[in-house]
Amino acid sequence: MALQRQVSPIPPGRYWLLISGPENIADFDNWLRDMAGAARVETTSMGSRGSDAVEFVIFRVPEGRSPFLNALQFGFPNFAGPEIRSAQDVVQRPDEPADPLDRIPDPLEYAKEKAEQAAMLLGLIILVLALRR
Repeated sequence: MALQRQVSPIPPGRYWLLISGPENIADFDNWLRDMAGAARVETTSMGSRGSDAVEFVIFRVPEGRSPFLNALQFGFPNFAGPEIRSAQDVVQRPDEPADPLDRIPDPLEYAKEKAEQAAMLLGLIILVLALRR
């Protein structure tokens, strides 16, 4: 997917963006209202990525309009061909977890599991020693 890196102003065309986080979503929605027709929404859908809310937006910049977009906040828009109608049309891989710490096992659960394994092993050793006598 190709990015539109010219955002000051954005040239006419059809684009999509994935906006992350409630504050950015609210700011982008305000930006759309402020554009008063310079950026026209075709479709929008809400979702989540990990623990973050995301909004998928397809919008069009009509000929003769030149809106400015804060790419530092919202990212660069992607060119949206006619085949792109929803977020499912641009999914490339599964969502990453929101926080890398979510991948770290719970230390108490890990300790409990290892204690159970050690107890089972100790029980087997005692059984083997008892059968040897």
